[in-house]
Amino acid sequence: YNILMNHKNVAVCANALELRQVVSYLTRRIDGYLRRECEPSFSLVVIRGLDVTLPPVLGDLEPIMKSPEMAFMRRVLGRFADGCNHRVPLYGCSAFEYIQYLHVFLENMPEGPKYQYVCGRTDIQAAHMCGYQQPDGKCVLFINDVYGVNSLGESLRAVLSGFGGKQLLIFIWHPSLVKVIDHFHLHRPPLVWPNLGPMLAKFYVRSENDALFTDFEGRSDFEVVTRRVEEAVDANMPLICVTMLPEQERDFVNLDIRAKAV
Repeated sequence: YNILMNHKNVAVCANALELRQVVSYLTRRIDGYLRRECEPSFSLVVIRGLDVTLPPVLGDLEPIMKSPEMAFMRRVLGRFADGCNHRVPLYGCSAFEYIQYLHVFLENMPEGPKYQYVCGRTDIQAAHMCGYQQPDGKCVLFINDVYGVNSLGESLRAVLSGFGGKQLLIFIWHPSLVKVIDHFHLHRPPLVWPNLGPMLAKFYVRSENDALFTDFEGRSDFEVVTRRVEEAVDANMPLICVTMLPEQERDFVNLDIRAKAV
């Protein structure tokens, strides 16, 4: 950047005032080009050390606040934090699959202040951090279905080894592939149904009493799954892994049939 800033077409901004001045200058340049008063040019703006506080642009929050996912999070996370003397660490990487739900939960729900969101630089780092020593021995991990789940091994080993006293609650979120454009997420590998997290986690579980693996399908199984997770929390089960199934994977029945075309 120190080399680049010496070029006449490069502007480096260190605060909001400098950024406004640069934007104003570039606006005048664009206006002059449209009036054929300036030659075309390429400009590069480098924003360096600028602190800006902006609320997330979420749109209408009502569908999120009234969703079965939010109701499930409130009951499960509320029960998980009961009896803790410190705010429970909630690790993640602000992935688009869950960040709207997490933001509303932390900012608008009464259970939110019981948690401290810790955003990793990557979901891989978030997966690593959940294996460290935690306040009250508990933490939550929000993660999507790729990359980060492959890095859970050592964290699961740390949680499941020893003589107990640790509890990890994992939410694995998937994207909803309901439109054609949804299949072209830039960071997502071309997998048909990537749900490797629960399968990989099972390699580190010593017995059935040490872990619960369950799927959340929304309204259809809300009470059953919620009670199942709450019972696991109350039983101090070391590992609880919940797969938040996307819209296209919910409420269907597998049929094994044999048909003949005539």
